Amino acid sequence: MRFRHVSRGGQYLRVCDPSWSDPIETRFSKLYGARWNPKGWFGALYLNATIAVAAANARRTYAGEIATLFDLLPELQPDLAVVTITQSRVIDIVSSKGIASAGLPASYPIGASWPVCQGLASVAYRLGENGIACRSKADATATEWIGEELALFDRVADLATLKSRLSFADWYPLEVTRI
Repeated sequence: MRFRHVSRGGQYLRVCDPSWSDPIETRFSKLYGARWNPKGWFGALYLNATIAVAAANARRTYAGEIATLFDLLPELQPDLAVVTITQSRVIDIVSSKGIASAGLPASYPIGASWPVCQGLASVAYRLGENGIACRSKADATATEWIGEELALFDRVADLATLKSRLSFADWYPLEVTRI
């Protein structure tokens, strides 16, 4: 397998629980695992490239549930951390060529399970990669990918700087220009 790479940096967004004291910490992703990091081995900082992707990720938690984000008490609704990322080289799981070189189906993110993605991330981590730029399908009702996400591995988490933090009422569904 030969990964393709892209350069990513600038402003990214992270949906976070209002109780988190440090919304860019990777300790809990390491503890529980997620799409691009297996449980217990390494952590990743999961970020959204746009407000639309961040809002879809916030809604995803409640997909198929009776409650929605708007049913939560205001103090329980998710915050949005605005994060600046230092320009860096990451694996390309956004372009068709990047997806193909990683051995994922052309339909990615559809048809790629968490264990498959975690396996790729494990190889990437062992090779010293910084992280993965990938297509997002956070919106469970979408029939195709809706934007881009960035999973920055814990060993380079210092590339991320918290710029600001907004309460739910101040970010959802505001336009990016207001951030």
